[in-house]
Amino acid sequence: MNLTEEQHNEICQVVADFRHGMEIRNNLNLRVARRVTQILRAGMLGLGTLTVILVMMLIAFNTRLVAMSAVLETMNQKFSSMSESMGKMQVVIQAMDSNVAYLPVMVIETGKMQPAVRDLHGEIQAISGRVSHLQGNMTAITGNVEQMTQTFRGLDSTVQYMGADINKISGPSRMFNNIMPFLP
Repeated sequence: MNLTEEQHNEICQVVADFRHGMEIRNNLNLRVARRVTQILRAGMLGLGTLTVILVMMLIAFNTRLVAMSAVLETMNQKFSSMSESMGKMQVVIQAMDSNVAYLPVMVIETGKMQPAVRDLHGEIQAISGRVSHLQGNMTAITGNVEQMTQTFRGLDSTVQYMGADINKISGPSRMFNNIMPFLP
């Protein structure tokens, strides 16, 4: 096969273009490979970081597990005492319930007492009026007694004067009593 210069140039040109295309393709493959490598590295770095974080969380969880166990034990003890307290509260509430059962009866009886109390109130008002009237009478009596006391005081001095006068008047009669003591 004999090639002409022109064909030879064309073949050289095609081979040069093919080589240039292959270099471009090769460069593109290298760029894609670099980008994929960067993405894989970032993914692996993120996965490694996530793994480290998870391992640290497991370590922290394991160190806190003992404290959590102690807290759970304390809670268990407290729940036992709370259960006992709840039992006591239940007994008290049942006692309160049985005691409260009498409340409706008490309300009914109190309602029945209301008219009697109302009547009693009226009677107490009447008694209060009578006591007020009695107090007025007692005040009047006290005034009369005071007036009588003043009168008796006046009479007392008058009676004393009368006694002295009677003593003077009876002087002659006493003389006859001394002379005739045995006469009836």
